[in-house]
Amino acid sequence: MKTFFTPLRILIATLTLLVISFVCYIYAKIPTEPDTSKIETITAKPQYSLSFIGEQQPQESFTLYFNPSLGNVSSLLVKNDEIIHSDTPLFEYYNPILEKLIVAKKKALSSLINQSTKQSISQQLTLNSQILELQSRLQIRINSPISGKVTILEAHPSKLNTKIMQINSEKHIIRANITESQLEHIKVNQDVNVTRNHSKLFTGKILSIIQIPYKVEKGESIYQVDISTQDQYPLGRHFDIDVGTSKIELPKNSIYENYYVLITQNNKIIKRRIEYTKSQNNGYIMVSNGLNIGDKVIVNPSSSLLQK
Repeated sequence: MKTFFTPLRILIATLTLLVISFVCYIYAKIPTEPDTSKIETITAKPQYSLSFIGEQQPQESFTLYFNPSLGNVSSLLVKNDEIIHSDTPLFEYYNPILEKLIVAKKKALSSLINQSTKQSISQQLTLNSQILELQSRLQIRINSPISGKVTILEAHPSKLNTKIMQINSEKHIIRANITESQLEHIKVNQDVNVTRNHSKLFTGKILSIIQIPYKVEKGESIYQVDISTQDQYPLGRHFDIDVGTSKIELPKNSIYENYYVLITQNNKIIKRRIEYTKSQNNGYIMVSNGLNIGDKVIVNPSSSLLQK
């Protein structure tokens, strides 16, 4: 009868069991990352007393429109994107209709030159005066009323009020529209937070508030507000303008051990100490330090979450 349990086989089996046991022990000791996707969280957001949207615009802007009564645009005297000073010549009108009138009046004047009657002399003086007046309008040069950067929109316009070019000052501002109910929360020279998705970019200052509303929407007057900015941002860029405190409001049930909150970050749970006061809203706190905008704060935290 053959023997299956030889010493070698017993040794191999024993070693195999030992290796399996060791691997299981090591695996059990390795901490597993919690599945934070199933944990209820709230995103940390600042609670400002007032927020509205503003747009980066030139502090001064001037648009030049085509006026066919002055003639045709005969030549542009500046280039696109050129930086100019006020009173710089921009373009010239030339009026071919006036040119024809001048030619006709010069012919009439020529026919009267050899006449020396009192009437012909009077007519000559009148024609000379008319020719000089027409010549003063034959070519008209348009100068820029402001300093800034030239944007050519239409070099050869043909229709009334076509935009020929626009001059934008190099100094920029943020321009915003606010309602009459928002107006009471701001004042000139007040600092505001200029943000992108409520993440602070820089501090701006309210430069002016136009006290005369320029339109009415849904029974409320709309006012224009100008805010200081940083010129490196392109024209047309939109910002969130946040007024007041930037504290983060959280429900009380997010507090852990009186002075902490738990946040999820990169599929890990982190304990964070915070500074806070009571909120005017019942059941909430206002966090002044310890959290960043966008942090995912765990609601109803427990010590078991840190032990995972």
